[in-house]
Amino acid sequence: MNLRAVHLGVQALGCACLTVLGCLPVASAPAGAQEACVAVPVASVFGTPGEDAERVTQALLWERVLVLGRKGPWSRVLLPDQYRTPAGYPGWMLSRHLVQRASTRPAQVLRVGVPRARLRTRPHAESPVMLVAWMSSELPWDLFEEEWYRVALPGREEPGWIHQSEVLTGWRAPSGPDLLETAWQLRETPYLWGGMTRLGIDCSGLVYIAHKVHGYLLPRDADQQFQVGVPVEEAELRPGDLVFFGPAPERVDHVGLYLGEGLFLDASGRKGVSRSSLEEPKARKTFLGGRRLFTGEDSQAPDSSLEVDR
Repeated sequence: MNLRAVHLGVQALGCACLTVLGCLPVASAPAGAQEACVAVPVASVFGTPGEDAERVTQALLWERVLVLGRKGPWSRVLLPDQYRTPAGYPGWMLSRHLVQRASTRPAQVLRVGVPRARLRTRPHAESPVMLVAWMSSELPWDLFEEEWYRVALPGREEPGWIHQSEVLTGWRAPSGPDLLETAWQLRETPYLWGGMTRLGIDCSGLVYIAHKVHGYLLPRDADQQFQVGVPVEEAELRPGDLVFFGPAPERVDHVGLYLGEGLFLDASGRKGVSRSSLEEPKARKTFLGGRRLFTGEDSQAPDSSLEVDR
């Protein structure tokens, strides 16, 4: 099987060393859009300008944002790295969560590989924590000192330091078990509609983050994730395949990562991130099929006794 993977590069998507899975159309940035980036560990994106509006997704530290306009304390934005439309994911963010994107930031980028990484003032475990960075956040760095990377922070002159055990600096096409090992770290995370972090995550956010950690971008939402990869029959499912649910193929509303033996890892409002079974009545009634994104040798799912990094 040949994976239809298109590397769109830095100019097209504004992202570093990320490959887009699937042949998704790409649009140029809208005329007059201003480039910015997220200056806080996580910022919510809403469907309309108001914190009581529907949260549609979240953006992480350093994530690229295109600002299309402003209304009071709010910015109308597109997130180029989160596909919903060809130009990105549309919504509204609080302007105070954004800063102008630095043109002189270091070119080297690492990616946070644990649920929550701590950025410290100095390269020592005992030094104060400046802020946290959530899984899959991309951090530009310019110096490695013993076991620590010095990373730039948006809107700040002083750098932060992050330990090598919390990041990935190189990536390759992951196997299914690689994806499961990553997603498994978020087990027991509470459910949050539109969420993308250990504080709260939704089903498609879990799948999106697990792939992004390994350098691959999926569409943000489950219905469009269903269009990526190749179909897989239930009897042929392997660990790491995606499994989809909904009332009809044109109405996909849930996604999970197949663990093996009829089990899958998903994020639901009832249980948060946990194991579910294809034999549960609701799952059996709404199961729409699987999709495979990567080839690789069959392996066992991660040990279910694995402790969760909080």
